[in-house]
Amino acid sequence: MELIQSATSWLTEVWRDWSTLIRILLIFVLAIIARSLLLVSVRRVVAGIVSGAKSKAETSGAIARARVVQRAKTMGSVLSNIITWTVFTLAVTMILSELGVAVGALIAGAGIIGAAIGFGAQNLVRDFLSGLFIVLEDQYGVGDKVDLGEASGVVENVGLRVTKLRDSKGTVWFVRNGEILRVGNLSAKSTNTAKKSSGK
Repeated sequence: MELIQSATSWLTEVWRDWSTLIRILLIFVLAIIARSLLLVSVRRVVAGIVSGAKSKAETSGAIARARVVQRAKTMGSVLSNIITWTVFTLAVTMILSELGVAVGALIAGAGIIGAAIGFGAQNLVRDFLSGLFIVLEDQYGVGDKVDLGEASGVVENVGLRVTKLRDSKGTVWFVRNGEILRVGNLSAKSTNTAKKSSGK
């Protein structure tokens, strides 16, 4: 009985002296666990889409499979970044609250700084958003012959910020996705024709 009372009093004393540090450690550990579980879920979804695309490669073709894989990996990368930053922000906010920092004023100040940074980097944000929609809407993919206005040629890489293509003279062009106002996909017609002929 005395042992239980002694242990209880010791735990109470430890909690009283180290409660803030213990809560901070718990927040940190739970944030790591939550982030890991969410990232594993995203990776499983992406892996499922990729394996599904591989199994359908014979019927849909290598180009269609490559586009599905590219879209899945792009979405996986975007979701992973969103999860990481969201969990990190929530954990830091909770830790600062445990330390007695006025989180409300800090969030207001961070909002003003974020708005200033966003205004200064609006071209970069526009490039990323445009690249995301290019991939999701499947406007063009690797191997397509496209006309992007200022540059035209065969697409070698589609990134979230820039599109890399090579023209008929061998020149490699890096086109910022935010500057692409129109897309002429010269390969789309041949792809649709091939699909119709295979369907017959």
